[in-house]
Formats: sequence, C-alpha cells, structure tokens
Amino acid sequence: MILVYTPRINNRIQYIAKTLLNDICGFDYKVTHSGEDFLNFKGARINYSDKDMPVSCIKIYPSGFLLEKGIREFVPDVEFKDNFPMLFPLKHDQGSCDMGYDLFASAFYMLSRYEEYLPFLEDRHGRFEADQSLAYQKGFLDLPVVDLAAMNLKVKLLEMFPFLESKKRNYSFLPTYDIDVAYAYKGKGIARNLLIILRDLITLNYKVLIDRFYVLWNLRRDPFDTYDFQLQLQKQYNLDPVYFFLCASFGPKDRGISVHSRAFSRLVKTIGDYARAGIHPSYASNFKGKLLKDEIDFLSGVLNRNIEKSRQHYLKLKMPVTYQNLLKANIKSDFSMGYASHTGFRAGTCSPFSFYDLSLESETKLRVYPITVMDGTLRDYMKLKPEDALRKVRKLIDITRQVNGLFVSLWHNDALSNHASWKGWRDIYLEIVRYAK
Repeated sequence: MILVYTPRINNRIQYIAKTLLNDICGFDYKVTHSGEDFLNFKGARINYSDKDMPVSCIKIYPSGFLLEKGIREFVPDVEFKDNFPMLFPLKHDQGSCDMGYDLFASAFYMLSRYEEYLPFLEDRHGRFEADQSLAYQKGFLDLPVVDLAAMNLKVKLLEMFPFLESKKRNYSFLPTYDIDVAYAYKGKGIARNLLIILRDLITLNYKVLIDRFYVLWNLRRDPFDTYDFQLQLQKQYNLDPVYFFLCASFGPKDRGISVHSRAFSRLVKTIGDYARAGIHPSYASNFKGKLLKDEIDFLSGVLNRNIEKSRQHYLKLKMPVTYQNLLKANIKSDFSMGYASHTGFRAGTCSPFSFYDLSLESETKLRVYPITVMDGTLRDYMKLKPEDALRKVRKLIDITRQVNGLFVSLWHNDALSNHASWKGWRDIYLEIVRYAK
C-alpha cells in the first residue's frame, strides 16, 4: 500500500489520488494528514507537501491548485522535459520535487476539464473545440499525458519500493457506433419520402431517385445498412461494441429516420441482441430538458432494459450541465469526451475516469469513457486522405498501447457504406480494427 501525506485533505486530493494511484497504476493507497503516521509507516510513501520528511518517499511539491475551491480564470504554466509537458512546473525558489512538477495538480486540471468551465470562443454548435484547449495550443493533444505521468510515477515508486504490488492493467480496444441515420431511404414515412422524391425530381437527381425506389421495393440493400458487416467484424475479432441510437423527433440537426417506424424498432432490437446499447441524446435535448428523459424512456421501452450509457449527438458537451443532466437521468457512463475537430485525448487520458463536478467540488458516479478518434474528424475536419488517416490512427493506438489504456473509436454506419463521399473508408476502418486488435 502507498501512504500519501498532505497537510490538508480535501475532495480534489482524494479524487486525484484514487484516479492515479488506484485506477491507473493499480495500487492500494491511503491519504493522511498526520505527519506522525507518515513517518511511522513502513510501506511506500508519497510526500505531497512543501515539508522535507526524513524518510524514504517520493516528494511532489504542491502548487496549491488542489487546495483551492471553485474556479478562477487562469492558464497553468507549462514546461517541456524530453518532449513531455509538465503543467504546474516547480519554480526556482521552491523546494525539492522528485517529479519536477505538481503531477497531481496537472492530472486534476486535465481530468476535471477545468478550462472548459472558463469563458471560451464557442464553435457554431456552442462547443468547446480542440483549438481552444491548452493541449492543442501547446502541442500535446495526441499524448495521454495523465496516463504517461501516472506510469512514470509508478516506475519511480517501484524503483524505491520494489515490494509494492499492483493490479495488472491491459490495453484494450472498444469500437463504438453512432446510429444518427439508420437508413438512407427506409423508415422515413410516406409524407417525408414523397417530399424527398419531389426534391429529387426538381433537382434532376435521377440516380438517387432510382436507388431510393430499388431500396423501397426491397430490390436493393439500403446503402446505410452496414450492420451485417459490423456483426461480421464483431465475431471475427471478438469485439464488444457499444451502439448509440438517436431516438429524436425530426429536426434541423436531428435528421434520423422515424423512431416509430418498424424498420427502426426492428434494427434496435436486433442490434440489442448481440451488442450493448446506449442513448444518443438529440441536439434539441440540449435546449429542452424533458426531451432527454423522453428519448431514454423510448429506447428503454424498445429494448426492454434500463439505458445507462450515453453519447451526445454532435459531441455537444457543455461542462458541467451536460453531465449533471445525464446524472439526473440515471445515466452511469458517457462516451462524449472527445473533440469533433481533432483526434487525440481531450481529457489527457485514455483511461475511463469519474466525472469530478467543479461546481459542486465533488466526485460523481458518472463514468467518463474518452474517445480518441471519430470518422468525421478524420475526413471532414482534418481533411485527411484515407491512407493518411490510417497512419494517424495507428500512432494513437500505439501510444494507447504504451500505457495499457483503452482505445475507443467512434464510427457511423453510413461511414462504412463505401457510398458517395465515404468511398474507400470502409477498408480503412477494417485496417484500424485489425491494428487495434
């Protein structure tokens, strides 16, 4: 066991000690404010204070950030050592520090998403995007800095205290799918199909019109119906995917098929038989609170089970309101922690972690699963060619493997269609799955 000494114990310190030492490093630990207990302890020790202790221990000099309450507008200093970013570095007039920076404060700043509580320049969807983040601006967005720091601390602890035992943690891959538009042509209802057919006639879009009729007459598979391919991958590579279904009424940003159609219900039930499922809260649910509960209840009714997983449509995540709403709706895990505009590690980690609500200064029961890469990010935002996208993703998988983390991908059913602008991307996804496994 590891004993952590700090003169004052609060929720921030308890949270980060648990996340780093137990969740990531796999150690048993305890936090104490008793100097006497720390000195008399016979096991491994971390001194998180400005005092020098006359015993063998890892010394981390505190910046003071974890002793604060509430939120203030500031940007932490960053120094690089061997290309690794150190937030809250040790100042020249301070005492000794075995890490060279306040590792605990650095990890807390990243995991709590502190910067997202501060004023920022929203994108057109009201989102905090990658270019607003410290990680992007300082060039370390593609590094899981929290995990790398935790692994470095683990190495130092084992060097000083070789008798320490830890739970083994293995790298793993979790594919996830967003079903925004389940089918290109099926399940849209008579009135909506007639309007679309009229539009195709006016715009002389005869190819799409012919495709639509073939699908509606069951003479051709719907181009967005890629579910057999996903099931084939699941069986071949022993995957355990999670599907997120948009269960919204039709709207400007929620353009899925009718959730009341037989095609939609049949699809949800079929997928629910062989994979885990969660809600994909609608764009509109960000403005109309009751919609979230209605959509969860609808999906729960179709699947006849409780819905405890969620991912925001458009990755529309606003701290802390979005997560507070999910907690009220009895959601236990969320998969929205990623950027639409860039790949990488939004919270500086590839490890699931508990949401810490800065507005309440307390750890919550909501488990956050960071996503590292999304199909639309690669093609639409970063403008990568398929081959370049594959190279990019392989590097992200490699760094996740290095820290024995969880690599979470986000793909859409239409992106696997080899249809229109997604031509060639199905093969890229297949290579990503092969490499990730």
